[in-house]
Amino acid sequence: MKKKLLLLAAVIACIAITVTGTLAYFSANDTAHNVITTGGVNIKVVEQTRNADKTLVDFPEEGIQGVMPGTSVAKIVRIQNTGVSEAWIRVKMDTSILDEQGEDLPLTIGDSEKTVVQFSVLTGWLDGGDGYWYYEKPVSAGEMTDTLLEEVHFSEEMGNEYQNCTANLLICAEAVQTANNGETVLDAQGWPEE
Repeated sequence: MKKKLLLLAAVIACIAITVTGTLAYFSANDTAHNVITTGGVNIKVVEQTRNADKTLVDFPEEGIQGVMPGTSVAKIVRIQNTGVSEAWIRVKMDTSILDEQGEDLPLTIGDSEKTVVQFSVLTGWLDGGDGYWYYEKPVSAGEMTDTLLEEVHFSEEMGNEYQNCTANLLICAEAVQTANNGETVLDAQGWPEE
């Protein structure tokens, strides 16, 4: 009987060792997912005109027809910061006049320095001397600059060669962040390269 008890004890010990060797520890793990989003700079050129009752409306995509020499067209231009970060803004304006066949017409009258299309840049904008006009104040997210220009005037000296022509005033705006980017718009770095 002692042998049977000893054999039974040995079997129980083997089973206990086997069970002990297969015990698992309770454990858990977790991953922290931290999302950090950078700021963004985005802008939109806002062009408006005045209708017959002087109310501001969006400038028509097809332009304005039937403009005569010596008249002016209301063209109110501002730049809106549609991004999430404060921005410095600059603008470049290029004028072209095309005849009915799409050929370039002169931007000046004859041999004079008088331009066919004239406009004045308003206060709040600085001439950078590099072909750009710089808005002197930072523009917060969702805000707009002051008005860049209010009207475009067509010279009364335009001759017959300008009949049925198309005058284009292309406004290209650019923006860079203000954060850690200069004390003034003229100090700012990182403007898009041409």
